[in-house]
Amino acid sequence: MPQLLVLTLAVLAALQQSGTFISADEVAATLKGSIANNVVDQPIKGSDVSGGRVSVALLRRVKAETTALVHERVTEIYQVMEGAGTIVTGGSLTSATPTDLTRLGAGPSQTGTPQGGEPRRVGPKDVIIIPAGMPHRFSQLDGPITYLVYRFEPK
Repeated sequence: MPQLLVLTLAVLAALQQSGTFISADEVAATLKGSIANNVVDQPIKGSDVSGGRVSVALLRRVKAETTALVHERVTEIYQVMEGAGTIVTGGSLTSATPTDLTRLGAGPSQTGTPQGGEPRRVGPKDVIIIPAGMPHRFSQLDGPITYLVYRFEPK
């Protein structure tokens, strides 16, 4: 738990450099809107910081992913809030198709068929760091999963 707190405080400190604050009420309202509108990836706020851009989004998945995703420049940190499942990181993509996720703060990306990778069970309070260029996907869910995503895109 102390590591999670340190990580969260470090990301929030980076956001605070330009006076950005995200309240628990904003996160709750984002989740409520995400559920009502069936939106998977909902940006909350972002801020330019030294070395790039940091943003926070809320994701809520209700089904496993059959394809994997790779962000070319953006590193992501997942903080699971509710739910559980299996995330697969690493490996490679075949039949990769470019997709621009800039509007979500994830930048140029690719979607494709996953090959290999390491599966891990995750649940509430777990944190996963996904470096830019690493394939990732939730291969199995126990039900809906909700997680915060901290994204960093270097200049």
